[in-house]
Amino acid sequence: MEITDEKLYELCKKYGSSALLWRQRFVGLLPEVNRRRLYERKGFSTVFEFAFKLCGLSTDQVNLALNLRRRFEDKPTLKKMLEQGEVSINKLARVVSIATPENEAELAEKIRVLPKSALETLVRDEKRAANLQRPIFGSLPGQTGLPVQTFELAPDVTEQLNSLHSKGIDINELLRKFLKQRKEDIEKKKEEMAKNIKPASSRYVPTKVKEVLRQEHGTKCSIPTCNKQAEVIHHTQTFGLAHTHDPRFLSPLCHEHHVIAHSMDVKYQEIRRNSYLP
Repeated sequence: MEITDEKLYELCKKYGSSALLWRQRFVGLLPEVNRRRLYERKGFSTVFEFAFKLCGLSTDQVNLALNLRRRFEDKPTLKKMLEQGEVSINKLARVVSIATPENEAELAEKIRVLPKSALETLVRDEKRAANLQRPIFGSLPGQTGLPVQTFELAPDVTEQLNSLHSKGIDINELLRKFLKQRKEDIEKKKEEMAKNIKPASSRYVPTKVKEVLRQEHGTKCSIPTCNKQAEVIHHTQTFGLAHTHDPRFLSPLCHEHHVIAHSMDVKYQEIRRNSYLP
């Protein structure tokens, strides 16, 4: 009897996931195969031929596995993840540049629950934060700084600022006062909203709350080092517990930073660990 499309699809997913899992575990064995030169005793000229004929791995994939094994020599947690095939070498490769003996345990938790795109974002944030001496996982020497943001002032604004400057007015101080006042005005609006906040049955964020968040963060992700468009409004105060849309505890985030934010949640981590992540 011919199986249904849905059953066929479920089988493809099941077998595909299993294949990827066993492939990861095979990759984890390669450093030890290479160290023992087991491939020679089994009739293969190189470890690359061994990996290609037994598992279809490319030279680049084998080199990556061997390199990761060397880089993780002083990082037992990450080394074990590689050797046991717990996650893909592509995920491990994304974090190797920020991994240290001090941060590897915490970093391993992120590797388990975050998809590759979110890991890339996490690594980028860590490198930038390290340059500002505010690393997420510990100090990292020799990192480049944040990109310089450039913009053009409108001609009429430039003219007014030049005029004020020519009269001896400190433009920097003027702008500092403006920025401080802007911040205070937004905080005041949020405090006033919070006083009248009511329990919400829906996750839909009211328009007036969205507007004050837009005034504060614009249209971009609220993470300072991120310039991606905000895609979701994240409740830093879990909505399932608070049942409110208090603007003091809301942050517009891009997709990757939203996933990272949820990775801090214990329940979320358990769900992700129990599902296969390539």
